[in-house]
Amino acid sequence: MSVIKKNRSLIMCVTPLQMLIAERIIELKSDESFDLLVVALNDNEKYRTYFERVKKHCVNSLYYVQGKRRLFFFIKQLKKNRLDIKYNNYYLASIDSIYFQYIISKNKHSDVFTFDDGTANIMPSSLYYSNTKPKFLQRAVWRVLGVKHYMAHLKEKSLLHYTIYKDISNIIDNQQYLSLIPLGDEKQSALKDKTIGFYLGQPLTDISENFDLSFVKNNIDKLKVDYYYPHPREKVYPEGNYQIVESPLIFEDYIVQFLKDNPNVSIEVYSFTSTALINIMSLDRIQVTYIHDNQFFKLYKSFYEFSEELFGILHLDLDSVEIRI
Repeated sequence: MSVIKKNRSLIMCVTPLQMLIAERIIELKSDESFDLLVVALNDNEKYRTYFERVKKHCVNSLYYVQGKRRLFFFIKQLKKNRLDIKYNNYYLASIDSIYFQYIISKNKHSDVFTFDDGTANIMPSSLYYSNTKPKFLQRAVWRVLGVKHYMAHLKEKSLLHYTIYKDISNIIDNQQYLSLIPLGDEKQSALKDKTIGFYLGQPLTDISENFDLSFVKNNIDKLKVDYYYPHPREKVYPEGNYQIVESPLIFEDYIVQFLKDNPNVSIEVYSFTSTALINIMSLDRIQVTYIHDNQFFKLYKSFYEFSEELFGILHLDLDSVEIRI
């Protein structure tokens, strides 16, 4: 009996969210044999968790921490980990990555597929909507090392773009919607007998010292949420009648698991400006709302108006809400 040889594919990521999307793509493309390349922007528990998880579905893999090391060191690591071969297909999200541009440049006849980096794919003001090239001198150096394709080339080469944003314009017109829910878990319960509230934290004191623990507590007390999901850079949390969630998962993945484990529950998610709300808004049984007081609204008025106009996400003025007893 002859064995059908699978096409070899390399999937390339730079963030945990991208690795989560990559996992869904690998599930979808079961007729392909994948290798994994992660060029990590940071090195932490969440990165390692998703790398180890996606790695299980791949033949070869490389976890490369992006730092001050030069491109030639990266090239050596590709060879050492047997990722310098020619693949049939390349999947990537961060089209601005010089590391990924190098790989595609060396394999210009292979098929290229793209997937979401995050909200940069759908916000017209982002870098991805420009066709900016490095300056001439830098471009000359990159060319010597083999980099000949930049963002505009990769957008042109992409045969299909996998997106988690349903019915939203993207950097590439030819799109396929990809749910964050794993294959086989898409069925939803018709019975929703309870609503659970989540507050998604952010390091607000990075914006201003005015947005301290007291500010957060006073505002989320008005929402009466059940869970507080902290941002990795939040070191202390306000005390309240809610549970602090400790998890190695990114919020998008955690909420998918929560939906799966609680099939009869609807979820309301609140945050000041976290773009994770945009990432999960297409999921069933999810309602997302941006929150602000008058001071915060003045700072981010354009964001709230933009998110409502483009995504239909409502924003709630907490100055008009009394604390629930």
